[in-house]
Amino acid sequence: MTNLKYRLLTIALLVLASAWALFPRKVVERVKRNGAFVFDTVQRVPLKRGLDLQGGMHLTLEVDESKGTIANKGEALDRALKVVRTRIDEFGVSEPVVQKIGSDRIIVDLPGIDDPARATEVVQKSAFLQFQITDKTLAFEKNVARLDGILKDKGIAATTKSDSGKGAAKSALPNLFATADTAKKFKGDSAKADSTRSTGPFATKVAKAPGGDPGMYLVAESDREEIDAYLRNADIQAALPPGKQLKWGADTISMGNRPYRALYVLDARPIITGEYLTDAKPNTIPVEGTIVEFQLNNEGGRRFKSETGKHVRDYMAIVLDDRVMSAPVIQSAIGTRGQITMGGSGLQAAQDLALVLRAGALPVPLKVAETRSIGASLGQDSIQKGITAGVVAITLVVLIMLVYYRFSGLLAVGGLVLYVLYTLAALAGFNATLTLPGLAGFVLGIGIAVDANVLIFERIREELDHGKSVRTAIDEGFKHAMSAIIDSNVSTALTALVLYQYGTGPVKGFAVTLIAGLISTMVACVWTVRTFYLVWLSRNRGAESVSI
Repeated sequence: MTNLKYRLLTIALLVLASAWALFPRKVVERVKRNGAFVFDTVQRVPLKRGLDLQGGMHLTLEVDESKGTIANKGEALDRALKVVRTRIDEFGVSEPVVQKIGSDRIIVDLPGIDDPARATEVVQKSAFLQFQITDKTLAFEKNVARLDGILKDKGIAATTKSDSGKGAAKSALPNLFATADTAKKFKGDSAKADSTRSTGPFATKVAKAPGGDPGMYLVAESDREEIDAYLRNADIQAALPPGKQLKWGADTISMGNRPYRALYVLDARPIITGEYLTDAKPNTIPVEGTIVEFQLNNEGGRRFKSETGKHVRDYMAIVLDDRVMSAPVIQSAIGTRGQITMGGSGLQAAQDLALVLRAGALPVPLKVAETRSIGASLGQDSIQKGITAGVVAITLVVLIMLVYYRFSGLLAVGGLVLYVLYTLAALAGFNATLTLPGLAGFVLGIGIAVDANVLIFERIREELDHGKSVRTAIDEGFKHAMSAIIDSNVSTALTALVLYQYGTGPVKGFAVTLIAGLISTMVACVWTVRTFYLVWLSRNRGAESVSI
C-alpha cells in the first residue's frame, strides 16, 4: 500500500505539473518598441499554432550593399542562409520557412511570433566578435592636432574657441590637449599656452577618460554623431595612426548628470575572432550583472592563451559588430572560456546575443526589404478536415478499447487521457508549435500508446487461460510484455531522432511530437495503467476474474 500511495502521489504531481505547463499566463518581459526597450506585460501561450494553422510573420531579407560592394554575392547569400536558418531554429521548434529566392533574397516565415522587432533584430544582427588590445602609446592624442588641422583646411569644421573652458569641453572632463606638459612649457603665459592648444572639434569634444584607462576617451552623447561623421571622412581615415582603429562603446556612461559615449583606440589586428567560438550562454552574476559566457574550441583556446599571455595587465576590448562591449584588464592568460559583460542590458538581450554567437556571424550584412503578416497557409476547409480526421481516429480507438477489452479497456482509456495531457505538456516544454503534421504525429502516438496496452492485455489473457490468479496474471502480463514494448518504442524513437536531426520544418515538428508521445506512452499507458490495476486489486482483494 505504501508503494501504491507513492504511485498515486506521483501521478497527481505529474498532472499538476502538466496543467501548469499548459496554463496560459501573463509575464513581464523586456520588449523593444519604437527603438527603445521597455517592460511590458505579455500573454504567454505555451502551445502555438504553426504557419499552416494560423499564419504568422513574413520577412524578406536582401544583401545590404550600402556598406560596401559584395563580391560573389550568390555564394555569400548561400552561407548567410545557413546562419539565418540556425538562428531561427534557436527560437525553438517553430516550423519556420527559411529559403533563398532568386540570387539576392532570403524569405523567412515565422509562425505566431510575439515580438516581431526582436525576431527582425536577431535575423539582421551580424554578430562578428573580435578581441583587440587597447592602445597604450597615446597615438591618438599625438595625432589630434593634425586631424583638427585637416578639418579646418577642408572647411569641414570650424575651430572652437576654448576660452574660459566654454564650449564642448565645459564638462568636468579635461580638454584632450590641456596637458601638464603644455602648461609647464608656457608657464606664466596662459594666453600663449591657450594659443598652442588645438581648438578643433577633436581636441575640444574628445576628453580623456578620468580613470586613465589607456586608449579610452569620452565624447558627450550630444556630440557623438558629429565626431562619428568626422571619423567617416576619407581624409581623416587616411590620417589616423597606422595600425590603429577607433571604435565606439556599446553603452553610455553618466558623469555629472551628462551622458557620454566611450571612444576606444584599438590595435587594428585582433588577437582572436569569434570564428573559434563553439558555445555561448547567458547568465546573471551578482557583481557584474548580466553576462554571456562563451567557449572556444581547442585551437582557439591555444591562440587565445598565447596572445593574452603576451598582454597581461593590458586592456583587452571585446568588440561585437564594431561596438566595444567591455574592455577588462587581462589578469592572466585566458584559455577556452571567457565572458562578455552586458552592462545595463537585460537577460533578454544576453539571450539574443548568445543565440547569434552560437549561430555564427553573417558573412554579408542583411537588411529587411519587406515585413508583413501572413494568413494560414492551409485553407480553413483543409484545417477542418484534418481536425475531423483526428477526432474520428481517436473516437474509434476509444470505442474499440471499450468494446473489446471492457473494464481493462476503460483503464486504458484513462491512461490515454493522461497520455494526451503529458504529451501536450512535453510539447510545451519543447516550445513546439502545433501544425497539421504535428497533430498527425500526435494521433499516431495515440495508436502506438494503445498498442502497448494491447500487448499487455493479451499477455494477461494468456496468463489467465493458464489458470493463474488475477494478481499473478496482471503482474506477469506487464512483466513479459515489457520487452516487446521497449523494443518497438526504441526502434520508433531512433527513427524519430533521425527525422529530428536531418529534417526541417514540418518533418522536425512531426519527429518532436512522436518522441514526446513515446515518452508519455511509457509513463501514462504502461506505468499509470498498472497503477490503476493496483488500485482495483486493493479494493477487490481475492478477485477471481477481471473484465478483459
